[in-house]
Amino acid sequence: MTGATGPARARLFRKYVGVFSLFVSVILIANGLVEAVFVYREQIVLLRRIQVEQADAAAAKIKQFVADIERQLGWTVQLPWDAGSPEQRRLDLYRVMRQMPAITQLTLVDQDGHERLRISNLEQDVTDSLVDFSRNATFTEAVVRKTYRGPVHFRQESVPYMVVARSGAQRSSGVIIADVNLRFMWDVVLGITVGETGRAIVADEAGRLIAAPDISMVLRNTDLKQLIQVAAAKAISSRDGAARSLLATNVEGEGVLSTFAAIEPLGWTLFVELPTREAYAPIYSALLRSAAVLCIGLIGSLLAALFLAHRMVVPIRALQEGVARIGAGDLGYKVDVRTGDELEMLANQFNSMSGDLRASKAREDRLARLRRFLSPQLAQVIESTGGEKLLESQRREISVLFCDMRGYTTFTEAATPEEVMQMLGEFHSSLGGLIHKYDATLERFTGDGLMAFFNAPLPCPDPTDRAVRMAVDMQVALRQLSRKWKDLGYRVGFGIGIAHGEATTGRIGFEGRFDYAAIGSVVNLASRLCNEAREGQILIEANVQGRVAHSFCWESLGLRSFKGFRNPVAVYNVLGFRTEEADKPTGRALGGT
Repeated sequence: MTGATGPARARLFRKYVGVFSLFVSVILIANGLVEAVFVYREQIVLLRRIQVEQADAAAAKIKQFVADIERQLGWTVQLPWDAGSPEQRRLDLYRVMRQMPAITQLTLVDQDGHERLRISNLEQDVTDSLVDFSRNATFTEAVVRKTYRGPVHFRQESVPYMVVARSGAQRSSGVIIADVNLRFMWDVVLGITVGETGRAIVADEAGRLIAAPDISMVLRNTDLKQLIQVAAAKAISSRDGAARSLLATNVEGEGVLSTFAAIEPLGWTLFVELPTREAYAPIYSALLRSAAVLCIGLIGSLLAALFLAHRMVVPIRALQEGVARIGAGDLGYKVDVRTGDELEMLANQFNSMSGDLRASKAREDRLARLRRFLSPQLAQVIESTGGEKLLESQRREISVLFCDMRGYTTFTEAATPEEVMQMLGEFHSSLGGLIHKYDATLERFTGDGLMAFFNAPLPCPDPTDRAVRMAVDMQVALRQLSRKWKDLGYRVGFGIGIAHGEATTGRIGFEGRFDYAAIGSVVNLASRLCNEAREGQILIEANVQGRVAHSFCWESLGLRSFKGFRNPVAVYNVLGFRTEEADKPTGRALGGT
Protein backbone atom coordinates (compact mmCIF):
# COMPACT_ATOMS: atom_id res chain seq x y z
CA MET A 1 0.00 0.00 0.00
CA THR A 2 2.82 2.38 0.84
CA GLY A 3 4.57 1.81 -2.42
CA ALA A 4 1.40 2.54 -4.33
CA THR A 5 0.63 5.77 -2.53
CA GLY A 6 4.14 7.22 -2.37
CA PRO A 7 4.24 8.70 -5.89
CA ALA A 8 0.67 9.93 -5.53
CA ARG A 9 1.61 11.74 -2.34
CA ALA A 10 4.58 13.36 -4.03
CA ARG A 11 2.45 14.38 -7.00
CA LEU A 12 -0.15 15.93 -4.70
CA PHE A 13 2.49 17.90 -2.82
CA ARG A 14 4.16 19.06 -6.04
CA LYS A 15 0.80 19.98 -7.51
CA TYR A 16 -0.15 22.19 -4.58
CA VAL A 17 3.30 23.82 -4.48
CA GLY A 18 3.36 24.28 -8.26
CA VAL A 19 -0.14 25.72 -8.56
CA PHE A 20 0.27 28.11 -5.65
CA SER A 21 3.75 29.22 -6.75
CA LEU A 22 2.60 29.66 -10.35
CA PHE A 23 -0.41 31.69 -9.27
CA VAL A 24 1.59 34.02 -7.05
CA SER A 25 4.46 34.19 -9.56
CA VAL A 26 2.16 35.21 -12.39
CA ILE A 27 0.70 37.98 -10.23
CA LEU A 28 4.14 39.19 -9.15
CA ILE A 29 5.58 39.03 -12.66
CA ALA A 30 2.57 40.82 -14.12
CA ASN A 31 2.80 43.45 -11.41
CA GLY A 32 6.54 43.83 -12.03
CA LEU A 33 6.06 44.17 -15.78
CA VAL A 34 3.28 46.72 -15.39
CA GLU A 35 5.32 48.67 -12.89
CA ALA A 36 8.36 48.55 -15.19
CA VAL A 37 6.34 49.86 -18.12
CA PHE A 38 4.89 52.70 -16.09
CA VAL A 39 8.25 53.53 -14.51
CA TYR A 40 9.83 53.59 -17.96
CA ARG A 41 7.17 55.86 -19.38
CA GLU A 42 7.09 58.16 -16.39
CA GLN A 43 10.87 58.41 -16.29
CA ILE A 44 11.09 59.19 -20.02
CA VAL A 45 8.35 61.80 -19.73
CA LEU A 46 10.08 63.32 -16.71
CA LEU A 47 13.47 63.43 -18.43
CA ARG A 48 12.00 65.00 -21.52
CA ARG A 49 10.12 67.57 -19.47
CA ILE A 50 13.28 68.50 -17.59
CA GLN A 51 15.33 68.80 -20.76
CA VAL A 52 12.63 70.86 -22.48
CA GLU A 53 12.60 73.21 -19.52
CA GLN A 54 16.40 73.43 -19.54
CA ALA A 55 16.51 74.03 -23.29
CA ASP A 56 13.80 76.69 -23.13
CA ALA A 57 15.51 78.43 -20.22
CA ALA A 58 18.91 78.45 -21.95
CA ALA A 59 17.40 79.62 -25.24
CA ALA A 60 15.61 82.40 -23.38
CA LYS A 61 18.93 83.54 -21.83
CA ILE A 62 20.62 83.67 -25.22
CA LYS A 63 17.67 85.53 -26.68
CA GLN A 64 17.84 87.96 -23.80
CA PHE A 65 21.61 88.33 -24.32
CA VAL A 66 21.16 89.34 -27.95
CA ALA A 67 18.06 91.42 -27.20
CA ASP A 68 19.97 93.45 -24.57
CA ILE A 69 22.71 94.18 -27.08
CA GLU A 70 20.18 95.28 -29.68
CA ARG A 71 18.38 97.48 -27.17
CA GLN A 72 21.62 99.17 -26.09
CA LEU A 73 22.52 99.75 -29.70
CA GLY A 74 19.09 101.12 -30.48
CA TRP A 75 19.17 104.11 -28.19
CA THR A 76 22.52 105.32 -29.64
CA VAL A 77 20.85 106.04 -33.00
CA GLN A 78 17.64 107.59 -31.83
CA LEU A 79 18.68 111.19 -32.77
CA PRO A 80 19.70 112.53 -36.21
CA TRP A 81 23.39 112.62 -36.94
CA ASP A 82 23.68 116.40 -36.65
CA ALA A 83 21.75 116.56 -33.39
CA GLY A 84 24.73 115.81 -31.16
CA SER A 85 28.44 116.55 -30.97
CA PRO A 86 31.03 113.93 -31.96
CA GLU A 87 32.33 113.87 -28.40
CA GLN A 88 28.92 113.15 -27.02
CA ARG A 89 28.51 110.28 -29.43
CA ARG A 90 31.91 108.91 -28.36
CA LEU A 91 30.83 108.96 -24.74
CA ASP A 92 27.58 107.22 -25.61
CA LEU A 93 29.44 104.44 -27.37
CA TYR A 94 31.84 103.99 -24.45
CA ARG A 95 28.84 103.76 -22.13
CA VAL A 96 27.36 100.98 -24.26
CA MET A 97 30.62 99.01 -24.27
CA ARG A 98 30.87 99.28 -20.51
CA GLN A 99 27.33 98.02 -20.09
CA MET A 100 27.74 95.23 -22.64
CA PRO A 101 31.27 93.72 -22.21
CA ALA A 102 30.60 91.28 -25.05
CA ILE A 103 30.82 94.18 -27.53
CA THR A 104 34.48 94.62 -28.51
CA GLN A 105 33.97 97.24 -31.25
CA LEU A 106 31.33 99.81 -32.20
CA THR A 107 31.18 101.58 -35.55
CA LEU A 108 28.90 104.56 -36.20
CA VAL A 109 27.95 105.10 -39.87
CA ASP A 110 26.07 108.18 -41.08
CA GLN A 111 23.00 108.15 -43.30
CA ASP A 112 25.15 108.15 -46.42
CA GLY A 113 27.00 105.01 -45.43
CA HIS A 114 30.30 106.63 -44.36
CA GLU A 115 32.11 105.65 -41.22
CA ARG A 116 32.16 108.54 -38.77
CA LEU A 117 33.34 106.96 -35.56
CA ARG A 118 34.87 103.64 -34.53
CA ILE A 119 35.90 102.70 -31.04
CA SER A 120 37.40 99.35 -30.03
CA ASN A 121 38.87 97.48 -27.09
CA LEU A 122 41.45 95.97 -29.38
CA GLU A 123 42.50 98.94 -31.59
CA GLN A 124 42.79 102.70 -31.45
CA ASP A 125 39.70 104.78 -31.93
CA VAL A 126 39.15 106.20 -35.43
CA THR A 127 37.19 109.39 -36.23
CA ASP A 128 35.81 110.43 -39.62
CA SER A 129 37.61 107.75 -41.61
CA LEU A 130 34.72 108.01 -44.09
CA VAL A 131 35.11 104.36 -45.04
CA ASP A 132 32.26 103.58 -47.42
CA PHE A 133 29.66 101.09 -46.02
CA SER A 134 26.92 102.06 -48.42
CA ARG A 135 27.25 98.85 -50.37
CA ASN A 136 28.01 96.67 -47.35
CA ALA A 137 25.22 94.18 -46.53
CA THR A 138 25.55 95.14 -42.88
CA PHE A 139 24.56 98.71 -43.63
CA THR A 140 21.94 98.02 -46.28
CA GLU A 141 20.17 95.28 -44.30
CA ALA A 142 20.11 97.42 -41.17
CA VAL A 143 18.61 100.32 -43.08
CA VAL A 144 15.93 98.16 -44.65
CA ARG A 145 15.10 95.84 -41.71
CA LYS A 146 16.17 98.09 -38.83
CA THR A 147 18.22 95.20 -37.38
CA TYR A 148 20.94 93.10 -38.93
CA ARG A 149 22.36 89.97 -37.37
CA GLY A 150 25.35 88.59 -39.17
CA PRO A 151 26.60 85.03 -39.30
CA VAL A 152 28.96 83.68 -36.69
CA HIS A 153 32.60 83.96 -37.70
CA PHE A 154 35.87 83.23 -35.95
CA ARG A 155 38.73 85.55 -35.34
CA GLN A 156 42.20 84.14 -34.91
CA GLU A 157 40.50 80.79 -35.62
CA SER A 158 39.41 80.56 -32.03
CA VAL A 159 37.08 83.34 -30.99
CA PRO A 160 33.50 83.32 -32.33
CA TYR A 161 32.07 86.69 -33.29
CA MET A 162 28.83 88.01 -34.66
CA VAL A 163 28.01 91.40 -36.17
CA VAL A 164 24.85 93.16 -35.00
CA ALA A 165 23.68 96.40 -36.60
CA ARG A 166 20.81 98.74 -35.80
CA SER A 167 19.46 101.71 -37.70
CA GLY A 168 17.71 104.66 -36.14
CA ALA A 169 14.07 105.50 -36.32
CA GLN A 170 15.02 108.17 -38.91
CA ARG A 171 17.34 107.64 -41.85
CA SER A 172 19.33 110.68 -40.76
CA SER A 173 20.17 108.88 -37.50
CA GLY A 174 22.55 106.50 -39.28
CA VAL A 175 23.51 102.92 -38.39
CA ILE A 176 25.38 101.54 -35.37
CA ILE A 177 27.44 98.36 -36.02
CA ALA A 178 28.68 96.17 -33.14
CA ASP A 179 31.18 93.32 -33.16
CA VAL A 180 29.97 90.90 -30.45
CA ASN A 181 32.26 88.36 -28.85
CA LEU A 182 30.16 85.17 -28.40
CA ARG A 183 32.36 83.83 -25.62
CA PHE A 184 29.87 85.41 -23.27
CA MET A 185 27.15 83.24 -24.81
CA TRP A 186 29.26 80.21 -24.02
CA ASP A 187 28.95 81.00 -20.34
CA VAL A 188 25.23 80.45 -20.72
CA VAL A 189 25.82 77.12 -22.50
CA LEU A 190 28.37 75.97 -19.93
CA GLY A 191 26.00 76.90 -17.13
CA ILE A 192 23.44 74.34 -18.30
CA THR A 193 23.80 71.18 -16.18
CA VAL A 194 22.43 68.09 -17.92
CA GLY A 195 22.91 65.11 -15.62
CA GLU A 196 26.51 64.10 -15.05
CA THR A 197 27.69 63.67 -18.64
CA GLY A 198 25.11 65.61 -20.64
CA ARG A 199 25.72 68.92 -22.39
CA ALA A 200 24.11 71.79 -24.25
CA ILE A 201 25.20 72.93 -27.72
CA VAL A 202 24.06 75.62 -30.16
CA ALA A 203 23.85 75.31 -33.95
CA ASP A 204 23.27 78.19 -36.34
CA GLU A 205 20.71 78.30 -39.09
CA ALA A 206 23.02 76.41 -41.46
CA GLY A 207 23.47 73.57 -38.94
CA ARG A 208 27.00 74.57 -37.99
CA LEU A 209 28.10 74.19 -34.38
CA ILE A 210 28.66 77.63 -32.84
CA ALA A 211 28.66 76.90 -29.09
CA ALA A 212 29.64 73.84 -27.08
CA PRO A 213 31.40 73.06 -23.79
CA ASP A 214 34.29 71.66 -25.84
CA ILE A 215 35.65 74.68 -27.77
CA SER A 216 37.69 72.42 -30.02
CA MET A 217 34.48 71.12 -31.55
CA VAL A 218 33.46 74.65 -32.42
CA LEU A 219 36.88 75.54 -33.83
CA ARG A 220 36.73 72.51 -36.11
CA ASN A 221 33.72 74.13 -37.74
CA THR A 222 31.66 71.00 -36.99
CA ASP A 223 28.72 70.45 -39.30
CA LEU A 224 25.62 69.03 -37.59
CA LYS A 225 23.24 68.92 -40.54
CA GLN A 226 23.50 65.12 -40.80
CA LEU A 227 22.10 64.61 -37.29
CA ILE A 228 18.42 63.67 -37.13
CA GLN A 229 17.76 66.04 -34.24
CA VAL A 230 18.97 68.97 -36.34
CA ALA A 231 16.68 67.96 -39.18
CA ALA A 232 13.81 67.52 -36.73
CA ALA A 233 14.44 70.99 -35.27
CA LYS A 234 13.83 72.54 -38.70
CA ALA A 235 10.62 70.55 -39.22
CA ILE A 236 8.98 70.68 -35.77
CA SER A 237 7.54 73.73 -34.08
CA SER A 238 9.27 74.83 -30.92
CA ARG A 239 5.89 75.02 -29.20
CA ASP A 240 5.41 71.26 -29.50
CA GLY A 241 7.17 70.28 -26.27
CA ALA A 242 6.71 66.51 -26.52
CA ALA A 243 7.95 66.33 -30.10
CA ARG A 244 11.06 68.38 -29.33
CA SER A 245 12.56 65.48 -27.40
CA LEU A 246 13.73 62.39 -29.25
CA LEU A 247 16.24 59.58 -29.19
CA ALA A 248 19.13 60.25 -31.52
CA THR A 249 22.92 60.06 -31.81
CA ASN A 250 25.30 62.96 -31.17
CA VAL A 251 28.16 64.02 -33.36
CA GLU A 252 30.43 61.44 -31.72
CA GLY A 253 27.95 58.66 -32.58
CA GLU A 254 26.77 58.10 -29.02
CA GLY A 255 23.08 57.52 -28.32
CA VAL A 256 21.50 60.50 -26.60
CA LEU A 257 18.13 61.81 -25.50
CA SER A 258 18.14 65.13 -27.37
CA THR A 259 15.84 68.09 -26.76
CA PHE A 260 15.99 71.33 -28.78
CA ALA A 261 14.69 74.86 -28.47
CA ALA A 262 14.75 77.54 -31.17
CA ILE A 263 16.58 80.81 -30.48
CA GLU A 264 14.53 83.31 -32.41
CA PRO A 265 14.95 85.55 -34.30
CA LEU A 266 18.60 84.49 -34.73
CA GLY A 267 17.62 81.24 -36.44
CA TRP A 268 19.83 79.31 -34.04
CA THR A 269 18.85 76.11 -32.23
CA LEU A 270 19.95 75.04 -28.77
CA PHE A 271 20.22 71.28 -28.14
CA VAL A 272 20.27 69.65 -24.69
CA GLU A 273 21.71 66.15 -24.94
CA LEU A 274 21.86 63.44 -22.29
CA PRO A 275 23.50 60.07 -23.08
CA THR A 276 20.92 57.30 -23.07
CA ARG A 277 23.04 55.19 -20.72
CA GLU A 278 22.69 57.93 -18.12
CA ALA A 279 19.11 58.77 -19.06
CA TYR A 280 18.04 55.18 -18.64
CA ALA A 281 20.12 54.55 -15.52
CA PRO A 282 17.21 55.40 -13.15
CA ILE A 283 14.96 53.18 -15.22
CA TYR A 284 17.46 50.34 -15.07
CA SER A 285 17.79 50.86 -11.32
CA ALA A 286 14.01 50.80 -10.92
CA LEU A 287 13.83 47.64 -13.02
CA LEU A 288 16.58 46.03 -10.96
CA ARG A 289 14.73 46.95 -7.78
CA SER A 290 11.53 45.52 -9.24
CA ALA A 291 13.42 42.38 -10.24
CA ALA A 292 14.86 42.10 -6.72
CA VAL A 293 11.40 42.54 -5.20
CA LEU A 294 10.06 40.02 -7.70
CA CYS A 295 12.74 37.48 -6.74
CA ILE A 296 12.04 38.03 -3.06
CA GLY A 297 8.33 37.67 -3.76
CA LEU A 298 8.90 34.48 -5.74
CA ILE A 299 11.04 33.01 -2.98
CA GLY A 300 8.46 34.08 -0.41
CA SER A 301 5.64 32.60 -2.48
CA LEU A 302 7.57 29.35 -2.86
CA LEU A 303 8.14 29.16 0.90
CA ALA A 304 4.50 30.03 1.54
CA ALA A 305 3.45 27.42 -1.01
CA LEU A 306 5.65 24.81 0.67
CA PHE A 307 4.21 25.71 4.07
CA LEU A 308 0.59 25.73 2.92
CA ALA A 309 1.03 22.60 0.82
CA HIS A 310 2.60 20.87 3.81
CA ARG A 311 -0.31 22.03 5.97
CA MET A 312 -2.73 20.59 3.43
CA VAL A 313 -0.91 17.46 2.33
CA VAL A 314 0.06 16.15 5.78
CA PRO A 315 -3.58 15.86 6.96
CA ILE A 316 -4.52 14.36 3.59
CA ARG A 317 -1.74 11.83 4.00
CA ALA A 318 -3.00 11.07 7.49
CA LEU A 319 -6.47 10.48 6.05
CA GLN A 320 -4.96 8.36 3.30
CA GLU A 321 -3.06 6.31 5.87
CA GLY A 322 -6.28 5.92 7.83
CA VAL A 323 -8.06 4.62 4.74
CA ALA A 324 -5.24 2.14 4.15
CA ARG A 325 -5.24 0.96 7.75
CA ILE A 326 -9.01 0.54 7.86
CA GLY A 327 -8.94 -1.13 4.45
CA ALA A 328 -6.44 -3.58 5.92
CA GLY A 329 -8.89 -4.36 8.72
CA ASP A 330 -7.58 -2.12 11.51
CA LEU A 331 -10.97 -0.63 12.38
CA GLY A 332 -9.63 0.73 15.67
CA TYR A 333 -7.26 3.15 13.92
CA LYS A 334 -7.97 6.86 14.48
CA VAL A 335 -6.77 9.74 12.33
CA ASP A 336 -5.12 12.52 14.34
CA VAL A 337 -5.51 15.85 12.50
CA ARG A 338 -5.46 19.12 14.46
CA THR A 339 -5.58 21.93 11.93
CA GLY A 340 -8.65 23.70 13.29
CA ASP A 341 -10.28 23.79 9.86
CA GLU A 342 -12.34 21.68 7.47
CA LEU A 343 -9.61 19.04 7.32
CA GLU A 344 -9.92 18.46 11.06
CA MET A 345 -13.69 18.23 10.66
CA LEU A 346 -13.17 15.70 7.88
CA ALA A 347 -10.81 13.68 10.08
CA ASN A 348 -13.38 13.69 12.91
CA GLN A 349 -16.04 12.51 10.50
CA PHE A 350 -13.64 9.85 9.28
CA ASN A 351 -13.03 8.67 12.86
CA SER A 352 -16.79 8.64 13.43
CA MET A 353 -17.19 6.58 10.28
CA SER A 354 -14.52 4.13 11.43
CA GLY A 355 -16.37 3.82 14.76
CA ASP A 356 -19.56 3.05 12.88
CA LEU A 357 -17.65 0.48 10.85
CA ARG A 358 -16.36 -1.14 14.04
CA ALA A 359 -19.88 -1.30 15.44
CA SER A 360 -21.18 -2.64 12.15
CA LYS A 361 -18.39 -5.20 11.98
CA ALA A 362 -19.10 -6.32 15.55
CA ARG A 363 -22.79 -6.57 14.70
CA GLU A 364 -22.02 -8.60 11.58
CA ASP A 365 -19.79 -10.87 13.61
CA ARG A 366 -22.57 -11.43 16.14
CA LEU A 367 -25.03 -12.11 13.34
CA ALA A 368 -22.59 -14.53 11.74
CA ARG A 369 -22.27 -16.40 15.02
CA LEU A 370 -26.05 -16.50 15.44
CA ARG A 371 -26.59 -17.66 11.88
CA ARG A 372 -24.41 -20.69 12.60
CA PHE A 373 -27.32 -22.27 14.45
CA LEU A 374 -30.32 -19.95 13.87
CA SER A 375 -32.28 -18.99 10.79
CA PRO A 376 -31.43 -15.53 9.38
CA GLN A 377 -34.77 -14.19 10.61
CA LEU A 378 -34.18 -15.35 14.19
CA ALA A 379 -30.61 -14.16 14.14
CA GLN A 380 -31.76 -10.72 12.97
CA VAL A 381 -34.43 -10.54 15.66
CA ILE A 382 -32.00 -11.44 18.42
CA GLU A 383 -29.41 -8.96 17.15
CA SER A 384 -31.84 -6.07 16.65
CA THR A 385 -33.46 -6.55 20.07
CA GLY A 386 -30.20 -7.03 21.90
CA GLY A 387 -31.43 -10.46 22.98
CA GLU A 388 -28.09 -12.25 23.20
CA LYS A 389 -29.01 -13.02 26.77
CA LEU A 390 -31.38 -15.54 25.26
CA LEU A 391 -28.32 -17.58 24.36
CA GLU A 392 -27.32 -17.93 28.00
CA SER A 393 -27.72 -21.34 29.61
CA GLN A 394 -31.34 -22.13 30.55
CA ARG A 395 -33.65 -25.16 30.94
CA ARG A 396 -36.78 -25.50 28.82
CA GLU A 397 -38.88 -27.96 26.84
CA ILE A 398 -37.72 -28.47 23.27
CA SER A 399 -38.50 -30.74 20.34
CA VAL A 400 -35.34 -32.35 18.99
CA LEU A 401 -34.92 -33.72 15.45
CA PHE A 402 -32.10 -36.02 14.39
CA CYS A 403 -31.68 -37.24 10.83
CA ASP A 404 -29.03 -39.04 8.83
CA MET A 405 -28.57 -41.05 5.65
CA ARG A 406 -28.99 -44.75 5.15
CA GLY A 407 -26.39 -46.48 3.02
CA TYR A 408 -23.96 -43.55 3.36
CA THR A 409 -21.00 -45.75 4.34
CA THR A 410 -21.48 -48.05 1.35
CA PHE A 411 -21.83 -44.99 -0.88
CA THR A 412 -18.58 -43.39 0.33
CA GLU A 413 -16.67 -46.63 -0.27
CA ALA A 414 -17.86 -46.85 -3.88
CA ALA A 415 -17.96 -43.17 -4.90
CA THR A 416 -15.11 -40.76 -5.53
CA PRO A 417 -14.40 -37.99 -2.99
CA GLU A 418 -15.72 -35.44 -5.48
CA GLU A 419 -19.02 -37.34 -5.82
CA VAL A 420 -19.29 -37.62 -2.03
CA MET A 421 -18.79 -33.87 -1.60
CA GLN A 422 -21.31 -33.13 -4.34
CA MET A 423 -23.92 -35.40 -2.71
CA LEU A 424 -23.36 -33.84 0.74
CA GLY A 425 -23.67 -30.39 -0.78
CA GLU A 426 -27.03 -31.23 -2.34
CA PHE A 427 -28.15 -32.94 0.89
CA HIS A 428 -27.28 -29.99 3.13
CA SER A 429 -28.68 -27.49 0.65
CA SER A 430 -32.06 -29.23 0.57
CA LEU A 431 -32.29 -29.53 4.36
CA GLY A 432 -30.90 -26.03 5.05
CA GLY A 433 -33.75 -24.30 3.26
CA LEU A 434 -36.30 -26.25 5.29
CA ILE A 435 -34.53 -25.43 8.56
CA HIS A 436 -34.81 -21.74 7.75
CA LYS A 437 -38.40 -22.16 6.62
CA TYR A 438 -39.51 -23.62 9.94
CA ASP A 439 -37.25 -21.36 12.09
CA ALA A 440 -35.47 -24.33 13.56
CA THR A 441 -32.29 -24.00 15.58
CA LEU A 442 -29.47 -25.94 13.92
CA GLU A 443 -27.06 -27.32 16.44
CA ARG A 444 -24.66 -29.14 14.13
CA PHE A 445 -24.04 -31.06 10.95
CA THR A 446 -22.65 -34.57 11.46
CA GLY A 447 -21.43 -35.43 8.00
CA ASP A 448 -24.38 -37.46 6.68
CA GLY A 449 -26.80 -36.06 9.29
CA LEU A 450 -27.78 -33.10 11.40
CA MET A 451 -29.43 -32.13 14.67
CA ALA A 452 -32.01 -29.34 15.01
CA PHE A 453 -34.46 -28.35 17.73
CA PHE A 454 -37.39 -26.02 18.31
CA ASN A 455 -38.51 -23.66 21.08
CA ALA A 456 -35.00 -22.43 21.96
CA PRO A 457 -33.51 -19.91 22.15
CA LEU A 458 -36.72 -18.18 21.04
CA PRO A 459 -39.99 -19.83 22.05
CA CYS A 460 -42.33 -20.87 19.28
CA PRO A 461 -45.90 -22.21 19.22
CA ASP A 462 -46.35 -25.95 18.64
CA PRO A 463 -42.68 -26.94 18.48
CA THR A 464 -43.50 -30.64 18.04
CA ASP A 465 -45.89 -29.87 15.18
CA ARG A 466 -43.17 -27.82 13.48
CA ALA A 467 -40.64 -30.59 13.96
CA VAL A 468 -42.87 -33.25 12.42
CA ARG A 469 -43.95 -31.03 9.56
CA MET A 470 -40.31 -30.26 8.77
CA ALA A 471 -39.48 -33.99 8.95
CA VAL A 472 -42.24 -34.80 6.46
CA ASP A 473 -40.98 -32.11 4.07
CA MET A 474 -37.42 -33.44 4.51
CA GLN A 475 -38.48 -36.93 3.49
CA VAL A 476 -40.28 -35.55 0.43
CA ALA A 477 -37.25 -33.46 -0.61
CA LEU A 478 -34.75 -36.25 -0.01
CA ARG A 479 -36.88 -38.81 -1.85
CA GLN A 480 -36.31 -36.74 -5.01
CA LEU A 481 -32.55 -36.71 -4.36
CA SER A 482 -32.59 -40.47 -3.69
CA ARG A 483 -34.08 -41.10 -7.14
CA LYS A 484 -31.32 -38.96 -8.72
CA TRP A 485 -28.59 -40.84 -6.85
CA LYS A 486 -30.24 -44.18 -7.67
CA ASP A 487 -30.00 -43.29 -11.38
CA LEU A 488 -26.27 -42.85 -10.80
CA GLY A 489 -26.06 -46.35 -9.30
CA TYR A 490 -26.12 -45.47 -5.60
CA ARG A 491 -28.83 -46.50 -3.15
CA VAL A 492 -29.14 -43.95 -0.36
CA GLY A 493 -32.03 -43.48 2.08
CA PHE A 494 -32.95 -41.18 4.94
CA GLY A 495 -34.15 -41.74 8.54
CA ILE A 496 -35.46 -39.25 11.13
CA GLY A 497 -36.02 -39.37 14.87
CA ILE A 498 -37.97 -36.79 16.93
CA ALA A 499 -38.32 -36.48 20.71
CA HIS A 500 -39.81 -33.85 23.00
CA GLY A 501 -38.81 -33.00 26.56
CA GLU A 502 -36.76 -30.83 28.86
CA ALA A 503 -33.15 -29.98 28.07
CA THR A 504 -30.52 -27.46 29.02
CA THR A 505 -29.71 -25.03 26.19
CA GLY A 506 -26.99 -22.39 25.88
CA ARG A 507 -23.69 -21.43 24.35
CA ILE A 508 -20.79 -23.82 24.59
CA GLY A 509 -17.25 -23.53 23.27
CA PHE A 510 -14.41 -21.04 23.72
CA GLU A 511 -13.58 -17.46 22.72
CA GLY A 512 -13.84 -17.18 18.95
CA ARG A 513 -15.67 -20.49 18.55
CA PHE A 514 -19.04 -20.72 20.28
CA ASP A 515 -21.96 -22.99 19.42
CA TYR A 516 -25.51 -23.09 20.72
CA ALA A 517 -26.30 -26.58 22.00
CA ALA A 518 -28.97 -28.60 23.78
CA ILE A 519 -28.01 -31.19 26.40
CA GLY A 520 -30.29 -33.75 28.02
CA SER A 521 -31.92 -37.16 27.72
CA VAL A 522 -34.35 -35.84 25.11
CA VAL A 523 -31.39 -35.27 22.78
CA ASN A 524 -30.15 -38.81 23.36
CA LEU A 525 -33.63 -40.22 22.76
CA ALA A 526 -34.01 -38.39 19.47
CA SER A 527 -30.61 -39.70 18.40
CA ARG A 528 -31.60 -43.30 19.31
CA LEU A 529 -34.88 -42.97 17.40
CA CYS A 530 -32.94 -41.72 14.34
CA ASN A 531 -30.60 -44.69 14.53
CA GLU A 532 -33.60 -47.03 14.81
CA ALA A 533 -35.43 -45.54 11.83
CA ARG A 534 -35.23 -47.35 8.54
CA GLU A 535 -35.12 -45.67 5.16
CA GLY A 536 -38.07 -43.29 4.76
CA GLN A 537 -39.24 -43.59 8.39
CA ILE A 538 -39.94 -40.75 10.83
CA LEU A 539 -39.85 -42.25 14.35
CA ILE A 540 -41.33 -40.31 17.25
CA GLU A 541 -41.83 -41.08 20.93
CA ALA A 542 -45.00 -40.84 23.03
CA ASN A 543 -44.65 -37.13 24.00
CA VAL A 544 -44.49 -36.15 20.37
CA GLN A 545 -47.21 -38.55 19.30
CA GLY A 546 -49.58 -37.14 21.92
CA ARG A 547 -49.11 -33.61 20.60
CA VAL A 548 -49.42 -34.29 16.84
CA ALA A 549 -51.84 -37.26 16.72
CA HIS A 550 -54.64 -35.01 15.46
CA SER A 551 -52.56 -33.72 12.54
CA PHE A 552 -50.70 -36.74 11.23
CA CYS A 553 -51.27 -40.38 10.39
CA TRP A 554 -49.08 -42.72 12.33
CA GLU A 555 -48.55 -46.31 13.25
CA SER A 556 -47.34 -47.83 16.49
CA LEU A 557 -44.15 -49.84 16.40
CA GLY A 558 -44.47 -51.00 20.00
CA LEU A 559 -41.96 -50.72 22.77
CA ARG A 560 -38.29 -50.50 21.98
CA SER A 561 -35.32 -50.63 24.31
CA PHE A 562 -32.55 -48.10 23.75
CA LYS A 563 -29.08 -47.87 25.18
CA GLY A 564 -28.95 -45.47 28.10
CA PHE A 565 -32.66 -45.78 28.91
CA ARG A 566 -33.76 -48.22 31.66
CA ASN A 567 -37.36 -48.48 30.50
CA PRO A 568 -38.61 -49.42 27.04
CA VAL A 569 -39.88 -46.51 24.92
CA ALA A 570 -43.10 -46.53 22.90
CA VAL A 571 -42.16 -45.78 19.29
CA TYR A 572 -44.40 -44.51 16.49
CA ASN A 573 -43.81 -44.06 12.78
CA VAL A 574 -45.30 -40.97 11.09
CA LEU A 575 -47.00 -42.00 7.88
CA GLY A 576 -48.01 -38.53 6.68
CA PHE A 577 -50.54 -35.79 7.03
CA ARG A 578 -54.16 -36.57 7.71
CA THR A 579 -56.44 -35.89 4.70
CA GLU A 580 -57.47 -32.35 5.81
CA GLU A 581 -53.82 -31.54 6.60
CA ALA A 582 -52.52 -32.80 3.28
CA ASP A 583 -53.88 -29.70 1.51
CA LYS A 584 -51.74 -27.36 3.63
CA PRO A 585 -48.75 -25.78 1.80
CA THR A 586 -46.32 -26.86 4.47
CA GLY A 587 -46.11 -30.49 3.52
CA ARG A 588 -47.34 -33.49 1.54
CA ALA A 589 -48.93 -36.79 2.63
CA LEU A 590 -46.58 -39.75 2.87
CA GLY A 591 -49.49 -42.27 2.85
CA GLY A 592 -51.02 -44.41 5.67
CA THR A 593 -54.32 -44.85 7.48
